[in-house]
Amino acid sequence: MPASYREILEAPTLAERRAVWRRLRAPGYRGSTRIAQVMAVTLVPAVLALWHAGPWGWKALGAAVGAVLVGASVVYFSHRFPMHHPMRGLGLLYDLHTRCHHMVFREGQTEIESIDDVDMVMMPWREAAAIGWVLAPLLTVPWWLVLGTEAALVYYAVAVLYYLAYELVHLASHLRVGGPLDRVPVLGWLLRHHRRHHAWAVMHHGNFSMLIPLWDWLLGTLVTGPRETSGPR
Repeated sequence: MPASYREILEAPTLAERRAVWRRLRAPGYRGSTRIAQVMAVTLVPAVLALWHAGPWGWKALGAAVGAVLVGASVVYFSHRFPMHHPMRGLGLLYDLHTRCHHMVFREGQTEIESIDDVDMVMMPWREAAAIGWVLAPLLTVPWWLVLGTEAALVYYAVAVLYYLAYELVHLASHLRVGGPLDRVPVLGWLLRHHRRHHAWAVMHHGNFSMLIPLWDWLLGTLVTGPRETSGPR
């Protein structure tokens, strides 16, 4: 963890930890710019891939379903393990997620206070680009080898769009509680599902999924009721 971010852990209250976070921002940072950058580096290649893929056949449909299942698995297992438990070689994920992101939110205090606070939730565009331009293409190779170019393009596009949907739903869960998004069927449930994850009693043990709670349900980590206990203020 960068030494400056240790100040977040040392601040005694949630409000003070957020103040430290804001003070550490790079000069010229804007929350609206971050949203636009993340959407650009994901939407543009995904749309181009879908355009080149053309009409879908059964192989493309299978690749799309596969991309969703792989995406749900990557989100769940990366969130449950390296982001919440220190692992050799992956300590930065734990530091930035558990020791930074979770220190500026808790159940009952999940809302960001302004658009500039999106950096408390969304990854920077470089990390989004790494996922869309490096990780997703690597995961696409087996589909290309087995099912061909059309299926590979669809798999790539759906995988990248799944990541973008993850970022946007995650951000939505940190917007105003009780707002219009909370009243959208399914989406409202997903937002509450993630807010419960920010309870101190739940964060290391449940609700690791974001878009599709498949693995939470299968592996018994789905928490549907409040389990808040005392923790950092």
